[in-house]
Amino acid sequence: MTQELHSVGKSKIKRDSAPKLTGKALFTADMKMPDMLEGRIFRSTEAHANIVKIDTSKAKALPGVMAVVTHDDVPKRPFTRSTMAEGLPSFAYEEEVLDQYILSEKSRYVGDWIAAVAAVDVYTAEKALDLITVEYEKLTAVYDPFEASKPKGPIIHESAKDNIASAMEHPFNCGEVEKGLEEADVVVELTGKNSRQKHCHLEPDSALASWGTDGRLTMISPSQGAHMAKKHFAKIFDLPEKNIRWISPDIGGGFGARLALGVEPVAAFLARVTAKPVRVTTTREEDFAGWGGRTEQHQTMKLGAKKDGSLTALDLKIVSDSGAYFSHSGTTSAVNMQHTLGLFRCPNVHGELKVVYTNTPIASGFRGYGNVEGAFVLQQGMDMLAEKANMDPIDFRMKNIKEVGEPSFFIPVPLDHCALKECIARGAEKIGWKEKWKGWNTKNEGRYRKGIGMSVMNHASGAGGFLLEHSSAIIKLNEDGSAVLTVSPCEMGQGILCALSQIAADTIGIDFEDVQVVTGDTDVTLFDIGSHASRSTLVIGNAVVDAGNKIKAILLESAAEKLQKKGVEELDVSDGKVFVKASPESFVEVKEIAFEAIYNYTDSGAHISATGSYLSTSHNPSFQAGFAEVEVDTETGQVNILRIVLAHDIGKAINPLQVEGQLEGGAAQAIGLALYEDFVVDTQNGHTLSDSFSTYKIPSTLDMPPIDIILVEDPAPAGPFGAKGVGEPGMVNITPSIANAIYDAVGVRIETMPLSPEKILAALKAKN
Repeated sequence: MTQELHSVGKSKIKRDSAPKLTGKALFTADMKMPDMLEGRIFRSTEAHANIVKIDTSKAKALPGVMAVVTHDDVPKRPFTRSTMAEGLPSFAYEEEVLDQYILSEKSRYVGDWIAAVAAVDVYTAEKALDLITVEYEKLTAVYDPFEASKPKGPIIHESAKDNIASAMEHPFNCGEVEKGLEEADVVVELTGKNSRQKHCHLEPDSALASWGTDGRLTMISPSQGAHMAKKHFAKIFDLPEKNIRWISPDIGGGFGARLALGVEPVAAFLARVTAKPVRVTTTREEDFAGWGGRTEQHQTMKLGAKKDGSLTALDLKIVSDSGAYFSHSGTTSAVNMQHTLGLFRCPNVHGELKVVYTNTPIASGFRGYGNVEGAFVLQQGMDMLAEKANMDPIDFRMKNIKEVGEPSFFIPVPLDHCALKECIARGAEKIGWKEKWKGWNTKNEGRYRKGIGMSVMNHASGAGGFLLEHSSAIIKLNEDGSAVLTVSPCEMGQGILCALSQIAADTIGIDFEDVQVVTGDTDVTLFDIGSHASRSTLVIGNAVVDAGNKIKAILLESAAEKLQKKGVEELDVSDGKVFVKASPESFVEVKEIAFEAIYNYTDSGAHISATGSYLSTSHNPSFQAGFAEVEVDTETGQVNILRIVLAHDIGKAINPLQVEGQLEGGAAQAIGLALYEDFVVDTQNGHTLSDSFSTYKIPSTLDMPPIDIILVEDPAPAGPFGAKGVGEPGMVNITPSIANAIYDAVGVRIETMPLSPEKILAALKAKN
């Protein structure tokens, strides 16, 4: 008998599936407390205006209203909604931009938070909102970052000259990019702009806050980084961190939205003022119009290469629209430079970034976090270079792929692992690249024209050196031999708690069914920076392995005495048994050891438990090759996606079913970004036109093409059982692959998302 992996590598069903399917899962909006009040937020109707006067007298007089507050009442401590910036080193992003208050002193976009009410029920709270009147002094509004940054224009924040919230150079610029372009045999230049994709998570923003008699705040709210959110709150409310407890219950989706503070500060302040628990909720329309969407990045890129395909220069200039407040706009744009300029081998690299305020809703972090935006431009640029060099797009990319030992996209840290070439080869074979790609000089005929395109990517799987990249886990054995795993990732549908349970089970040597998970409470869990950067499986997984190995060592030591073995190296643990390797029939059950450890009437009794930690210092990005086959109707501009192939470098799939689900889900979201989703703000008055699911189109199951998922399993040395991340990469390759396939079909390139029929028809008309 030898130790086998009973859980890792097997498709297990997520444990939160049943309560969510049956409606028994409790989300923040389902939570109630005794004497709880309902809070609602009054939002501005003006895109840019000084607030001359707010009359709240009628709202305060309404029976059932317990509090009405404005900017005059809240703490005057500016903050940023992003909970990420404090986890970044100074060279990666220089400083946080603290530009918001709990309630605003000025309207900077339609939907800005001006006042808030707390009442005995939500209906009374909404009536109170209707009774608040505001006198505005209208100011000139700007909705375009290029217009906003012109000298002597309207000023959105006094601290930002020409509305430039931040400007930075890529921290890893190298060589001389102009010289590299001069030395190139082929040079291309292109521009690109992504749309402000909305997260469209099922659960709108909500928070429930209560203050204890000891002055301690308990916050119940969905968060992808509760420990970092708690740190932010300590500053906003001038509290010691020990006086804040953050609980994240079941979460109805995140996609990066929960990396920013939403209504939590308002809920906490209303709860403090009323001395009662307050739950603040939002409607879907408020979620659309209020805040949080993918950062709109305007990119200009120049690329140069030799005739043999070797890159000589990459030059990227980004102008990002942060909306009215800074939040995630700077970090997402900086990450764009990291991934875009660090994917391929190139001696001359230059990137620069400018983030500009406009009178539009706030930008946020979003799945793919800058990489999606950059790939849209880079991967089209690579195809353009390949065409000029008359090379197959695959051969051109193969020429420039980095090898193990070369710098990763985070330049100071070398690549430990990369299976991108295998991803390309297997993906190309699956989609039939050799048969379907006809070369650059082939012109399709007829109304319906087919095309094929591809792209490649890497994405963080944790970001050692670039992020505060450490995690911890606690495991205790119960007296029946089962285990309780305490960890702090955000379970928002991706199945991370299931994967970590599988890792714990096989590390210790017990059944998956015997591992229970405790999470979502900062009073119980150890520090973790949060669920983002596709980091949880690798980083938290390794912390679980560390704790599990310590538990296993205790079991081996205890069993050695019982089995009369001098060395623990003679023993192993599997299937809930500690056994002798040479004679597996000789064993002692884990539950026996666990029981005796607790119910021991001698001086050696102790509950078996262990804490594990992991600090990521290596760099193990996941890699992927994506392929798309499309058919374009040249009379309507309609794009029909015939097939998608994603070949993903997973290292080791802890739960293959969940890995495939993540890639398919990411592809669905990416198809929406590529073809349908377009967040529109009326530039006449600043009102959001895409304010609901009736005016903002997302793909349904009927819009999904066949998707082939290929899991390239080559265990990464740094990963738990060789695993790497997969949460975000499903989004990255889709849009550029579709864009390249459209070009292959009809010979036009679309510079802005979405790749709509109107844009394709206009481009075809211009071409003809």
